[in-house]
Amino acid sequence: MTKTYTDLIKKRNHAGGKSLNYSLSDECYTPSDQILPLLEYLDKDKTYYEPTSGKSSLIVDGFDKNEYKIVPSNGKDFFDCGPDDVYDGIITNPPYSIKDKFIEHCYSLGKPFALLLPVTSFQGGKRGRMFIEHGMSTLVYNNRVDFTGSGNPTFGNAWFMWGIIPSNTIYWVDNPKNGQPKKIAKPVIEKNDLFDL
Repeated sequence: MTKTYTDLIKKRNHAGGKSLNYSLSDECYTPSDQILPLLEYLDKDKTYYEPTSGKSSLIVDGFDKNEYKIVPSNGKDFFDCGPDDVYDGIITNPPYSIKDKFIEHCYSLGKPFALLLPVTSFQGGKRGRMFIEHGMSTLVYNNRVDFTGSGNPTFGNAWFMWGIIPSNTIYWVDNPKNGQPKKIAKPVIEKNDLFDL
């Protein structure tokens, strides 16, 4: 029985003896309620692109439940995307081991973007140079995001944004604590949900 988002990941990644192309820690399913603070800064009339979504994208679910438009990637390689492929902007929680590559590609596309990253992403030589050159703003979460459902999240998070709020601005925001939604009443994963694993 799948109890947490991490159980879902492990079950999928170990089915059929398939090897991982990246670290298991790269795949953190973002609870759909964690997009609520971000939505306050997005234009509801625009269409966004989620480049890391699969068949069970919780970010896409959160957008849909709040009547914002977002298009899932459905397996398309983000690094093959051009500006027209990403609609009006990019919203995602990228694999952390290649976050610099994601940030660099987002800047190159020239479209607004918001990437949910660990707060430690403020530091880093390559990232720092990109932030200085292009600018970066953040929504820093007051509560850590519980990606596993364990009730004990291990790191803080922020939406690193470009082209959405004024450049080089930091906002501190309250976000739902430990998966306790403020606006979304229906759980994203229910007992009898089926997943293509």
